[in-house]
Amino acid sequence: MLNLGEDYGDLESVLHSTFVQSFTQSPSSILGWIAVTKPRPPADGRVITLRRETNVTLEINFEQILRQQCGVWSGIKIPATGSVKNYADTTGESLLAFRINLYGAMTMQRYENVCENCEKREGKKKGIPSLIDFKAESDMIEPKDGKIRVVFVFCCYPKHHRLGDSGYL
Repeated sequence: MLNLGEDYGDLESVLHSTFVQSFTQSPSSILGWIAVTKPRPPADGRVITLRRETNVTLEINFEQILRQQCGVWSGIKIPATGSVKNYADTTGESLLAFRINLYGAMTMQRYENVCENCEKREGKKKGIPSLIDFKAESDMIEPKDGKIRVVFVFCCYPKHHRLGDSGYL
């Protein structure tokens, strides 16, 4: 399960690939600039049940972020996971670092790694197995028509960790 809007979201600004500036958005402002576009949320609009192979697509209204934060960023930098095909030369670029933090729906414990079994399965791909695998041509995504589309999959179910969680927040 994926639950958006319950938690605060963190953004980091990566200036010239060296300086990192952080700021936090409140849930009400996050909902104004980020949306799940695939899979379509159910009628209540909050909880989505997923399988490992399900691509999740987030659409970020980048123009709105720039207006709200008075920013001059040229795009976002996602983690270079196994399905990110190329590493962009970000020298001289001003980018926001994009991260997704997952918490157990019941335990509220932060999940950062895949379980041992999923690590073996995911380890066949390039790179270090990651709980979230971003799908992109490059680790730098620039806006198109003022929006940025981020696609990813979850590589491990929360129940695999045997901590009592059946979903992620």
